[in-house]
Amino acid sequence: MVEKVLNLILNKLESLNNKVDFMDKRLDVLDQKVSSMDKRLDVLDQKVSSMDERLDALDQKVSSMDKMLDTLDQKVTSMDKRLTADLKRHEDLIQQLIHSVAGTNVKMNEMNEKLSVIDAKADQAIEQIADLRESAASKHDLAYYDQKISEHSRQIYKLNNQ
Repeated sequence: MVEKVLNLILNKLESLNNKVDFMDKRLDVLDQKVSSMDKRLDVLDQKVSSMDERLDALDQKVSSMDKMLDTLDQKVTSMDKRLTADLKRHEDLIQQLIHSVAGTNVKMNEMNEKLSVIDAKADQAIEQIADLRESAASKHDLAYYDQKISEHSRQIYKLNNQ
């Protein structure tokens, strides 16, 4: 019976030994897999580190661009204020110019009316001068009349003295 028990124990031990060998092989396989996974994790960690560095560089570029955009926004705001002020000033100047032109137009209309009156008077004066020229004696006529008056004066003097 001892032998049976010993055989049984031996069988059990062999069975356990087989199981331990099987487990040992599985552990080796798992160890290889873990080792392979560890290598892959190292590669992935390097890739992640590289990507992290690239992300940091991109973050710095974005921050720099954000600052540039803020500066540009301030410049645009400043230019907008100046442009608005200039437009307002130009609008005021245009309104003044419009009022000035309107005043000038009124004065020009008044001047045109006065010129029309003066033109009518000038036409009338020209007609009167023409009438005067027709009715007035010429220099030649006056010399003739002066000569005749002198002759008559002499004749009257002679007649009075006779």
